[in-house]
Amino acid sequence: MPANMQYLSSLRQEIADLKLLNDQLPAKPQRNSVDRSALEARASRLLEIKQELSKLMSKPDNPVWW
Repeated sequence: MPANMQYLSSLRQEIADLKLLNDQLPAKPQRNSVDRSALEARASRLLEIKQELSKLMSKPDNPVWW
């Protein structure tokens, strides 16, 4: 499996893990500081993953990129 495919697979697994953790968080309006901090950290990581995927999808500056 090429390195990019392994990387994409690991990102996909990480997204699934983050979603599972978010789904397990109690749906209560008053969360404690640990819950809020964990939720913020997961949201931040999801944004990082989105940026990483965006970079992978954009063409490199070099015109001969294949």
